[in-house]
Amino acid sequence: MMSLSQVEQQLKRVGCNFRFWGRGEIRELRNVLLPDETIAHCVNGSYEGGFAMLVVTDQRLLLVDHKPLFAAVEDIRFDMIAELDHSSQLLTGTVKISTPSRTLKFTSWSHYHLREVLNFTQQKMHELREQYNYVRTQMHIPQVLIDEQGNGVLLGGLALQTGGFQRPFHMPLNPYMNKAPVLMRRRKYPKFY
Repeated sequence: MMSLSQVEQQLKRVGCNFRFWGRGEIRELRNVLLPDETIAHCVNGSYEGGFAMLVVTDQRLLLVDHKPLFAAVEDIRFDMIAELDHSSQLLTGTVKISTPSRTLKFTSWSHYHLREVLNFTQQKMHELREQYNYVRTQMHIPQVLIDEQGNGVLLGGLALQTGGFQRPFHMPLNPYMNKAPVLMRRRKYPKFY
């Protein structure tokens, strides 16, 4: 867990010095960030649940919503983002983050910071997909046929020495697969004891 001063230093480094709005979200953010995680960009705004903070780190995208008696944190990994849409109006900008399980619509009045969050997220998504494509092209994946008994046989006449079929290789995670993202929600309720 990071200290509050470490989180504030990281936010000042990226040009997000929130003095009044978002103080509860910053206090909640120090509980959510990993010790080796670095904040890349941050923006205050609103979503369907009310006022919140959208934070992009070097590892994930976080939506932090902290109100009295209520706290919610959504953790969206870069490899689970299917689509990003950005629209800009006169006073506000909106970004829609689509994952296989839901779509998050976030609106902010800070066009610059919202655009920085969007650009960094797109860059990270591109890096992950390029890495996946590179690994996939470098791997020589053998072709496996399954006979009537369920045994795997490699093409070229080499038989697997196992009783049943097992994958002879490890395929890396596919960022395009439809898997549900890791969502982490934290709610705080008052203690009555």
